[in-house]
Amino acid sequence: MASVAIAGTLAGCIGCMLDIESISKRSPGCMNLMTCATFVSISLIGLIKHSRFFTKIPPNKIPLMRGYLPIVVLFFLVSVSNNLALNFDISVPLFIVFRSGTLLANLLLGRLLLGRIYSWRKIFAVIFVTVGVVLFTMASSQEASSRDNAANRPQWVSRLPIPPFAIGIGLLTCALFTSAYLGICQENLYRTYGKHPDEAMFFIHALSLPGFLFLYDDIWQTCIRFSESPPLHVIDFALPIPSLWAQLASICVLQWMCITNVYTLTSLTNSLNVTMVITLRKFLSLALSIYIFENPFKWIHASGAALVLVGTLAFTDRSFSTSSLQRLFTRSPIKKRQ
Repeated sequence: MASVAIAGTLAGCIGCMLDIESISKRSPGCMNLMTCATFVSISLIGLIKHSRFFTKIPPNKIPLMRGYLPIVVLFFLVSVSNNLALNFDISVPLFIVFRSGTLLANLLLGRLLLGRIYSWRKIFAVIFVTVGVVLFTMASSQEASSRDNAANRPQWVSRLPIPPFAIGIGLLTCALFTSAYLGICQENLYRTYGKHPDEAMFFIHALSLPGFLFLYDDIWQTCIRFSESPPLHVIDFALPIPSLWAQLASICVLQWMCITNVYTLTSLTNSLNVTMVITLRKFLSLALSIYIFENPFKWIHASGAALVLVGTLAFTDRSFSTSSLQRLFTRSPIKKRQ
């Protein structure tokens, strides 16, 4: 079950990230609309599944106020902080570097808040993967232009008394530790009330929707730009559908696939293992981005990839063992020959 969830997470999230990179180049500043659209689509699909095609709405197994509300606040804060950071002179590669630090942040918070003791092997594995992703991303960032951010950021950003880059770093730092803490909260939620990933995914996304009212103006302006995009071409036929809206629909489908498997994985293993899978997804997204968009591959990329490979091999040794294998080695030791 865990292997299926991992495969679904990697496939859905990598495809979604590549689609996001493509649409961001065509329409910069559309992250709030993309986030809102994915939240709406996931909520609608969750409502259909939760209500059994609107025939019956069963009582929720996890309480709304004590269970879901704190996670909803943290979840929305992480999403908005990450999206806003891109308006403050933060390039996409630097954005990915910060989000890759969630692995180390989760390790730190797990030790401080939960009192977990990690083996040196696992600690070094986390450091190797994090450094590898950072090296890989920084090598890619040399190809990115910092002028694009300045040209596309909203005018109100330039009127702030604080340098935009400093605000962007602050937002990313806040999102980094909040995201790590969110994973621990979700783990505690399942431990307290039982594992209900489908219900949790529906309520967390649905209860977050009112927060997008604060971003109404930005979302509406982006909708106008999307509606004015060229029509979608299939082979030689021009369909009466704006191409950006069609691309956004594909992002929603891939994001639903990604999030569904992430929630399933969260119910099967601890938050550090989930964060490791998500971090590897970011690395694979960068690698495919280099191949698809024909960016140069340098020796720094190779060094980063080697660190990620070594760290992953060290981390996954017995990290995703099934309960049957654990019982085999803990309860049924092999007897020595007489």
